[in-house]
Amino acid sequence: MKKILSLILIFCSLSFYAQENQNENSVDIYFIRTTGFAGSASAFKTFIDTTFVCKLNNNKYSIHHVKPGIHTFSVQFGGKKIKEKTEKFELLTEPNKKYYIEVMFETGLFINNTYCQEITETSAKRKMEKLIEDNECN
Repeated sequence: MKKILSLILIFCSLSFYAQENQNENSVDIYFIRTTGFAGSASAFKTFIDTTFVCKLNNNKYSIHHVKPGIHTFSVQFGGKKIKEKTEKFELLTEPNKKYYIEVMFETGLFINNTYCQEITETSAKRKMEKLIEDNECN
């Protein structure tokens, strides 16, 4: 009985250490959407690498955790599978840092364009004061 309890205690300790260590090395990615009136009725689909992470409505932001390294970020209007022609950008992320990515929407005479770009923490925090965090991201 003592051996079983000892094994359970060791396993729980190791699991806690692994989880704590993983959180220490994670990267926080903030997607921020303040696109104004144009396109405000439609949710934008955000992607990290080729994985759909959030359906983001206007005046909202979402937080995602990734491992450090090079990641590709993109946004599009429809679909939960990334489209080949979607504009993408790469970013080298470092452990224990936060990155702020603003979702952009441009309207033109013949085309509407959605893309995302990195912004500074100062700019992001100012914008996020007026936004609501989207915890559901479905």
